[in-house]
Amino acid sequence: MSLSDKTAIVTGASSGLGRASAVALAAEGANVVVAGLEPDGLEDTVELITRAGGRAIAVATDISDAAAVDAMAARAQHEYGGADVLVNNAAIYPYGPWHDFDEATWESVFNVNVKGYWLCSRSVYPQMIERGGGSIVSISSITFFMGNENLMPYVASKGAVVGFTRSLAREAGPKGIRVNAIAPGAFPTRAIAIHPDQQALHDDLMRDQSLKRRGVPEDIANAVVFFAGDRSSFVTGQTLLVDGGLYLH
Repeated sequence: MSLSDKTAIVTGASSGLGRASAVALAAEGANVVVAGLEPDGLEDTVELITRAGGRAIAVATDISDAAAVDAMAARAQHEYGGADVLVNNAAIYPYGPWHDFDEATWESVFNVNVKGYWLCSRSVYPQMIERGGGSIVSISSITFFMGNENLMPYVASKGAVVGFTRSLAREAGPKGIRVNAIAPGAFPTRAIAIHPDQQALHDDLMRDQSLKRRGVPEDIANAVVFFAGDRSSFVTGQTLLVDGGLYLH
């Protein structure tokens, strides 16, 4: 197993892409800290991992709160000796016309989707240095590249994640810490469930994607495992589109 004796923190791991990533990392031998705001969902993720023979703990965490993030990192240190891998996945995604959003909505989106990623990275950074290096994987979105309508705060925040990734890769590289991002296409998660016309969305995807199937969370989890492990040991500052070829069109 490629991640034996490593520890990974996955935020937003109560469902969807975060849960799939946590399960996949555990299957590769990692200890997993499953973090997020939904205790029942977190415990379900832990149960999936432990039932398969893996090791995981749940830590309820609001990643927009610095004290909560520091407590999450401290728990990883206490339970497993520190973090080798961080998956910044938690995000919020209000839906509506750009001119209908208020300041509070913009601030809440950036507090979670951008500041939260910075807080998590900052908290685990000393642990990764102490452990001789690490990997930070942040989830961006194809919406940044395509400029999807009715998601402006989310789209803008996911563009910021790409910039954050590139900047941190430069600064963290000399410490042996790699920093990459993944931009998922349209996956069957709660973020997609807010779309008002699911059939039209499906039809558009099947028309525009080069690969004529819907993506599944495990497609993202496979990319997370790649960036987390040694097979990507000379890759940093990159954003990988996992979208079935949607952006080609």
